[in-house]
Amino acid sequence: MPTKNGSQYLERLRLHPKDLWIEGGKVEDVTSHRAFSGCADSIASLYEMQHDVALSLKMTFTSDNDKSEGLSFITPTSKDHLIQRGNMMLSWARFSGGVLARTPDYMNVILMACSAASDFFGKEDGAFGQNIKNYFRYVMENDLTLTHTLVNVRKTKKYPSYAKGDDLGLHLVRERDDGIIVKGARILATLAPLSDEILVFPSSVIPTDKDASRYALAFGISCDTPGLKFLCREALSVGSSSFDHPLSSKFDEGDAIVIFDDVFVPWEKVFIFNNVEISNSAFSNTRAGPHINQQIVTKNMAKAEFLLGLAALMTEALSTHETPYIQALASELITVYEVSKACLEASISNAKMNEWGVMEPDSAPLSAAKSSFTSAYPRLIEILQLIGSSSLIAVPTDADFDSDIGDLLEKYLSTDTLDARQRTKLFRMGWDISISSFGGRQVLYERFFSGDPHRTAALNFASYDKELVKKRALDIIDRG
Repeated sequence: MPTKNGSQYLERLRLHPKDLWIEGGKVEDVTSHRAFSGCADSIASLYEMQHDVALSLKMTFTSDNDKSEGLSFITPTSKDHLIQRGNMMLSWARFSGGVLARTPDYMNVILMACSAASDFFGKEDGAFGQNIKNYFRYVMENDLTLTHTLVNVRKTKKYPSYAKGDDLGLHLVRERDDGIIVKGARILATLAPLSDEILVFPSSVIPTDKDASRYALAFGISCDTPGLKFLCREALSVGSSSFDHPLSSKFDEGDAIVIFDDVFVPWEKVFIFNNVEISNSAFSNTRAGPHINQQIVTKNMAKAEFLLGLAALMTEALSTHETPYIQALASELITVYEVSKACLEASISNAKMNEWGVMEPDSAPLSAAKSSFTSAYPRLIEILQLIGSSSLIAVPTDADFDSDIGDLLEKYLSTDTLDARQRTKLFRMGWDISISSFGGRQVLYERFFSGDPHRTAALNFASYDKELVKKRALDIIDRG
């Protein structure tokens, strides 16, 4: 089928209920549950954009089977393809101001890169390479929404999940003629409550000993597969009004622990099996990273743009936009926004064809932008708090305006440019991104978006090509 619309997305969720639990109760229908319906409608709106006459040309492409597919599925073979895909990603990111981070394009580009590198998966058994190609086509042609999970549950961080006597992490239980049985738990599957399929990939280096090889797995299965259970954290949208909770009521993606309770995976859905070498080098050899990072930095740029716009509106409402101290604070928002934008443009300008025949954005500027955002985002939120100060706390609810004291609120909370309800609506938005539990989750999420920020930074330095800069430094040293 061609690109789906929002109604088709929601209907598929209803027709394929997963074993999903939240706050002690099982969820029968995510599209109507108070914890998930708002975000489900938001994801549906993204899919509707693919059918909007004014937007569809920049949201879709014609695939080799002559069907209209979402642009995030395109296998880029030119810089123009990267530009087109980037514009599509930005359209989705701007819908939520970058707050809705795990939009479907994130997983789509991972699958695209893996499919293009199918020979890597099939270098010891060609069937696994064909499996990843078939799975990518299946997801693309049905325009499915994916979540993924990388990190194994473990008893203590002192030892890895595959330590002797610790079988908590996802591992192989046994082989069958028609597939494999897996068991264990993983964290953290963002968007799991609202996804059709889950992609399971290896995440960290696995030792080469025999016992550890049973953790070297990768596969993709439907979220309603028997034995697959999702335990979602509590909802962060604690109010029913979108006025009171403008972000959390619409964009709380849900994060879930995934429990595999003797789950059967057919062979045709398996991409890596008991192969430590392939598991440990999957992301580096498939070259998926630069494509993922294009989506991430695009999301980050949209988020910085949203915070900058919000800060500008708040300073104007409070008449502090000409105060030098406030201007200096707000200028940091400009820096992060412009750096993200520049790094995206540089990555496309320096893009090159990789070994799998895919046009690949330059990874260096994208890695730099992604890495810097992990520390920049908490600072941006701090700046928003400093700019808003007590106005982020003195925020009435929608119900207050409809009460007997509504007239008093209109009298005392209006500004030179906004009436009381407009002012409250603005600062409610600032509160939800910077003060609320939803805002706190956003900060933690960005801090650990790519895992341990210190380990990520170390890996970035270790993998960076330093030969040219060392040569130039030596030239200057020797010249002295």
